[in-house]
Amino acid sequence: MKKILILILLALFVQAGFAQEEPKDEMKTLITGKHLKFSGVFISPELKGTIINDGSGKDGYGFLMGGRMGIIFNDKFSIGLGGYGLTTEHIVDLTDNPAINDNAKIGFGYGGLVLEYTLFGNKAFHFTIPVLVGGGGVSLYKDIIIDEDNFTWDDFNTYESSAFFVVEPGINLELNLTKFMRFDLGASYRMVQFSEMDYLDNSNDELSNLAVNASLKFGLFSKTKKVKTTK
Repeated sequence: MKKILILILLALFVQAGFAQEEPKDEMKTLITGKHLKFSGVFISPELKGTIINDGSGKDGYGFLMGGRMGIIFNDKFSIGLGGYGLTTEHIVDLTDNPAINDNAKIGFGYGGLVLEYTLFGNKAFHFTIPVLVGGGGVSLYKDIIIDEDNFTWDDFNTYESSAFFVVEPGINLELNLTKFMRFDLGASYRMVQFSEMDYLDNSNDELSNLAVNASLKFGLFSKTKKVKTTK
């Protein structure tokens, strides 16, 4: 069911972002220069509440912090970059593994290209459909504490690490607070593939999950339309 929902979101994004009328005597393409007009830029800090390590244990839920920036075209379509990193502590029990016989923490982050389509962006309330495509890294490690009173440590003892590929489609309800600031609240699904971790069973599934997202967008959003706001 999750895969079907994700495919539907991707299909809607592609159809909405690239559907346009072309003269019958011209070759049809996804993007044409004469129809692509610059209309704004933005930067957006973002907080993601998500499930890590399949939600098992008391620390199965956590937060990722990050953000993105982008360029807006035609007041609807944006292209940019985004990145996120895990900020909460998540423990994996490796005491049954004779090679380690200890607990380990999960380090996790990812980023990449972000495409987003905005529906009725000139309205005070509207929807956006973002898709992130990129890569990231995951590691299992332990802090080597030297002085617990002063919170100093020497280094990390990394047990293993791996790179991975990620696709994260989502949908947001967006509110125009002012002409230069917007608030987003929505959900996305993070799909991780090609991670290879010996000590983290089914690592692709452990790192793939639903996220609830909140962000603020700051920037120039429309050069051609009158934007309605809550004020």
